[in-house]
Order: sequence, then structure tokens, then C-alpha cells
Amino acid sequence: MVQLTVVGSLNYDLVSYTERIPEAGETFAANSFETHIGGKGLNQTISLAKLSPHVEDSPIKVRIIGKVGDDQFGKELVDALKEQSVDVKDVEVIKDVRSGVAVIIVEKSTGENRILITAGANGETKYSTDELVNLFPPDSEREVVVFQNEIPGTIDTIKWLKENRAENIEVVYNPSPYSEISSEVIDKVDILVVNEGEALEIAKDILPREDYTNFKDMIKKDEVDGFLRLAIKLKAKINPDNSNVVVITLGSKGSIFTAPKNTGTTSKFVESVKVDNVVDTTGAGDTFLGGLITQVSLGQDLESSIRFATKASSLAIQQNGAASSIPTFEQVTQQL
Repeated sequence: MVQLTVVGSLNYDLVSYTERIPEAGETFAANSFETHIGGKGLNQTISLAKLSPHVEDSPIKVRIIGKVGDDQFGKELVDALKEQSVDVKDVEVIKDVRSGVAVIIVEKSTGENRILITAGANGETKYSTDELVNLFPPDSEREVVVFQNEIPGTIDTIKWLKENRAENIEVVYNPSPYSEISSEVIDKVDILVVNEGEALEIAKDILPREDYTNFKDMIKKDEVDGFLRLAIKLKAKINPDNSNVVVITLGSKGSIFTAPKNTGTTSKFVESVKVDNVVDTTGAGDTFLGGLITQVSLGQDLESSIRFATKASSLAIQQNGAASSIPTFEQVTQQL
């Protein structure tokens, strides 16, 4: 059995669908309005749960560590996780604080989105050493822990885990939304999952300026080859004793991965699944991550895991919403 744990945000999404994005000072009617559960932490948790095999003795268990406000939004967020059989005992309800909220505008013509986040209870998601000891006991079995950047304590928690629980903890880091990070943090990651913009931001932060400029030039000439080379460079910054994997998603083009240690493949590009009816890309990245990590945890090789994740993401973008659009393990396997 593998324990998958997400440490992250839980948001309530308020979504407007519109023909186009309004200009500054412009007001017009949207096509429709919906509410959805969300937050990268919650979305990735539900992605892990839905994209795990739904059998009686499932080899995967999923839990989330986070905080919500003592309000109706918080109750709905926790109830939605329970519906997916997620362990929510470590979701703390904070008195006199609102749950996190995301205001999302989705442009009908492209399916692209713009997102504004109000942290609410997510802004309180920091953990003391004593709390971390309780959340991650020293005698716990193998655990994969997934992080994003929508809560303030991410880096400190990653460092603590790798300094105190390195033998049985594998860290997956999706630094979104991006904020400056150091080589010290990258060194502690096992699996780094980023989009093209985040990959370049990391390069800017941890590589010499000349290297960063050279990679930008390479990517401008040949996007796939440039990012392949950058993925290899970033992989070299991860501690070789870790799983040592870098995945860079390239939107509608596909994704790039570097193979884990002790395998023959250095890096490879996997094309996306073509989709004619793109409705909403909000949950694409979180669906991809969930598909990738569940498959790797089930013992699949990295390329097969990437292809599964790519298919899952292609199904998600044909539906509205983030968590609600994520397909199940069975729906994905039926179409592979």
C-alpha cells in the first residue's frame, strides 16, 4: 500500500464563463456562472483519488493536510473530499477565518482562464515542528507527499521532511503559482513537475545568467529540444540520491520528462492527445499531476505514467470546472 498525501490549499471557486476577457473599465454580461470546489491542493487530492483504481483493497490511500474556514464553503470542501474517500482528519477548521476563494474567468473562444485567489484559511497553513512530527510519525511507511505554492509553509515543510523523514518520504513539488526558489530547495525534491513558464523561472533563479539566456535562445529556436536540454540541466540540480525526475508540461504540445536514476533513457518528449472541443483548461495541470503520481506509485514506468496522465488531462479539458472535470481511473484506462 502506498500513502499519497497532499499538503496544500482548499479553495471555493467562483467561475464566470465569457466570450472574451473584459478590457480595463469595461463591463458586460457573462455567458454563465458556476461554483466549484477547488484550490490546487484539493484539486490534486481529488485527482489522486479519482485516478487511483477503485477496488476494494486499493493499493493507494489518499489524504490531505490543509485548513478551511468555519463557514459553508469550508464544509462543502471537506464533504467533497469525503465523497472521494479521501482521509480528511488533518484538515483543520479555523474559527473566525473565511475559507480560501478563487475568482476565475474562463474565455469561451480558447478555454483559457484567469484566476484571482484570496488565501483565507490557506494563509494560516504553516506547521510547527511538533505538528509535523504528529502529521508524519517517524514509524510511518512509504509516503509520497505532494506540494504546491498556494500555502505559505511549503518550503519549510519540504526541508523538514527531507531532513527528518528522508528514508520513507518522497517529495513531489509543483511550484505553482511560482515564487522564487533556491537550489537548496530543488536539491530536496524527488519529482519536479512544472509548466514551461515555471521551468524558465526556476532556470532564472538557480542557473548562471549566461546559462539561462542560452536556454531561452534554444527554446526560441526549437521549443521541444530547448526544454529537453533544460530538463536535463534541472535534473542535475536534484540530489542524485532522490528519485531525480523532472517533468515539464508544454500545454497543447505535450510534455517532457527526464528518466529517474539507473534507467537508460535520459529525457523524452511525449506528444499531447489532440482535443477538438476544449471547454475549460482550469484543471488540466492538476489532473495531469494526479495521473502521473498515481501511475508511478502503482509501479508503472515513467513514460507509461506520462501517457496515462496526458490522456486524463485531455478528458478533463472537455468539461467545465477543475475537480469536477477530473476523470476516473476506469474512464482513462477505457480510452487508452
